[in-house]
Amino acid sequence: YVTYNTAKTWTSLPKFAATTIPIGDQVAAAISYKNWKEAAICLYPGMEESTCYTVNELHQLVQDNFDLSAYTLGTFLMYYQEFQKISWWLLQHGKIHANEERRLFQQGIPTSLWAKIARRLEILKPTHHPEDPYDVKDVYEAGNWHLKGTDTSVGIPRAKGILPVLTQPQVANNTVLTDSYIKKEDMEAAISAAVALAMTQIETMINTQFSTPRTFNAANSLCHFCGELGHTMSRGRCNTLEQYIRLGRVRRGTDSKVVLSTGANIPNYPELKSYQERVDEWHRCNPGNIAAGTLSGNANPNADQHI
Repeated sequence: YVTYNTAKTWTSLPKFAATTIPIGDQVAAAISYKNWKEAAICLYPGMEESTCYTVNELHQLVQDNFDLSAYTLGTFLMYYQEFQKISWWLLQHGKIHANEERRLFQQGIPTSLWAKIARRLEILKPTHHPEDPYDVKDVYEAGNWHLKGTDTSVGIPRAKGILPVLTQPQVANNTVLTDSYIKKEDMEAAISAAVALAMTQIETMINTQFSTPRTFNAANSLCHFCGELGHTMSRGRCNTLEQYIRLGRVRRGTDSKVVLSTGANIPNYPELKSYQERVDEWHRCNPGNIAAGTLSGNANPNADQHI
C-alpha cells in the first residue's frame, strides 16, 4: 500500500470514471483506472513506457562489459541476459535495427575472447558474408563453448550501475557452494606440492655439491709464470717454471712460493705481465746471480717492485 499523501496525490488527478478508491473514512470520486494510471505515471519522469530503456544504456552496457579484466562464463551469461533485455525492448519500439543490435553485442566482447569466437563461427558458418554481423544467439553459443570450465557463479561487477551482481547459491546449512571455493583448494594443494618438490630439489643439489669431490679443470686456467693457458703455477704443472728452477734462476721458498734464486721476491715491473718476463728482466739487470747466495745491496729489488 502507498502512503496516505501519495494516495491523496493520485486521487486528486482530474481523471474520473466509474471506479472509486477509499481513503480513510472518505470515498474518492469515481475515476477511470486507465486514465488515472496514465495521469499518475506522468507525475514520475522516466516511468512512461516510451522511455523504459534508452540506446545510451545499451551502449553503456556494451562498454562496461568490454572493459572487464576477468571474464568467465558467468559474466558472459549476465552480459547476454542484460543485453537481450534492453535490446529486445529497443527493437520492439524501433529505437535500433537488427544489424545494429548484432554489432553492438559483438563490440561488448573482450578482444581476446572475440578472436576465438570469430574463428569458431568461421568454421561453423563458412558461407556467412564477412561484412554481415553474426546473430546474437550464434555469438553467445560460440562464446559459451569457449568459456566452458570457467566460473559460472560470479556476476559482472557494477561499473556504471547497469550490470547486476549475481548472488551465490545457498544450501540448507547456509554454506555457500562455489566453483571458486573448490578451485581455491585445488590451487593451495598445487602450490604445496610445488613447494615440496622445490625443497626436495634444493636439498638434492646441496647434498650433491658437498658429497661430490671437486675436480680441477685446467683447460681454461692461466699460468701466471709463463702466461700460457692450460695449467697453473702449482708444483709440477708448468714445465717452464720447473726448467727455471733447475737452471737456478728461481726457486720455491719454504711456503712453496716462487721467489728469485736469492730468496728475494720477484720484482714487479708494471710493463711486464708474466713472472717469467720479470725474472728475465731482473737477471738481465743483475747478471751472475744464478746460484743461491748473498746479493749486494744494490742487487735487491726495491720495496715498490715486490709482488
